[in-house]
Formats: sequence, structure tokens, C-alpha cells
Amino acid sequence: MMLDTGAQFTVVTKATADRMGLDLQELGGHFTGIGGTRTAYLFYAQSFQVGRLQGKHLPLSVSDFNFGSSGGPVDGLFGSDFLASYDVDLDFPERKAKLFRVITGCTAPRAALEEPLFVAPLVASANVRDARPFVIVEIGGKRLHALIDSGAQGTLIFRNAAYRLGLRLGDLAEDPHFHAGGIGPHARVAIRHVMTPMTIGEITISNMPVAILDERSEDGTDMLLGLDFLTHVHAWLSFSSHTLVMQYPPRPSPNLR
Repeated sequence: MMLDTGAQFTVVTKATADRMGLDLQELGGHFTGIGGTRTAYLFYAQSFQVGRLQGKHLPLSVSDFNFGSSGGPVDGLFGSDFLASYDVDLDFPERKAKLFRVITGCTAPRAALEEPLFVAPLVASANVRDARPFVIVEIGGKRLHALIDSGAQGTLIFRNAAYRLGLRLGDLAEDPHFHAGGIGPHARVAIRHVMTPMTIGEITISNMPVAILDERSEDGTDMLLGLDFLTHVHAWLSFSSHTLVMQYPPRPSPNLR
């Protein structure tokens, strides 16, 4: 299973559901993302276990697309509908992730990381049911609504946001072009471009390569902060205090129980 903060739902592939003999309910809906749409089904897992974490009644969306990672094909992903119940320690430099249950009544929750730490507030999605983590990124005096997306290999800016930054795809002919994919079956043209400094809360990044994607975002998302960003910081997503905490330079997590 992939840990995907950019996914709204926890999903397994249709091939995995068929292999496990799951009894699916068709939702009559679709997943929409980069490259198009896919049909959605639903299954309720009576029990599940992730490491030492055990739970019951996990809703799983099922769809007929394939996921991939640097380690090869995967059977599904844990989305923000599951992750938002925890504070999530994303220690990608050490290839580890930890989930911490929120302590009821804690008035000042903090990341269990050592200084130096930099903070960016999490902002709400336009959809109240969307638990995905968004932050504001400032580039050239413009504010972009950015999704923290551990399921995206690279950071990208959608076409409509690029226009607001004064970038036109036709003006970037000298930059490298490539094809980017996502949920849908179709690849989209993207242009690799080095951005002017971008500010994420208390941290500013210079000369960061991003992909300018020749596709319009349908849900108001301006950009994705992908793994290329998350592997250069040690990120702690505190859904309880609505903050993204970034440790830089990154160091391993303390050995907490």
C-alpha cells in the first residue's frame, strides 16, 4: 500500500479486489485526476492491520487503475480519509512513516521532532469533506493553493496557476518537455522549469525544478508538493493542530512509543 496524502480516499485496485474475492458495491461515481477518470466501487473491510495499528470497519474505494512506485506495482493506497485521524510523521529521508493517535484534550500539540523546525498552517479545502492537507505557497508575490501530495513523484503547477504566475507554455519552449500521468488513462505534456524562490510558511526554497502541467485543475488546486520536496525535509503533518511542520536539515525521528 502506498501512503498518499494527496488522495482523498483509501483505495485498492480492481485487480487486487478481484484477487481477494471482495464483494463490491458500485458507487455510480468516478475518480477524477491527472489524465482523466476511472469508475469507482466500494468495499468495507471488517478489520485491518498496519504494523502494530489494528482497526475495524475501514471503507475502501476500489477502482480499475494501476498504481506504481519506485519499488514496483502496489495494491492500493492509504488516503487522507484514513490519515487525517492521526498526526503523521513522514520521515521519507529514512524511508519510515509513523502514525500518532491524537490525545484528547491536548491544548498545544507539537511535533516530536528536534529543532530547527519550520511551520506552515494547513488550510481547508473548498470541499468540507476533503481532509487532504493544503498549504499556501507564495511565488513571485502570488499565493497558490498547494496540496501536500506524497503520492506524486514531483512538484507540479497546473496550467491555470501557471498563467497567474505569468508563465505560458509557449514561452517555455527551451525547457525540457516530458509526459506526466496520474489516475486517468491519458498522459499529459509537462515542462520542467526552475522556479524563482517559493515560500512555504517559514521556509523559502530557491531554484527548485517544478513541472508545469498542460492540464487545468478541476478542484481549485494550484499545485502539488510532491516527493521531491518531501524527501528534502522531514515533514510532520499535524491534522490535530492544522500545521505542517518541516525539519531542515532532516534528521531521523526519535524512537517514541
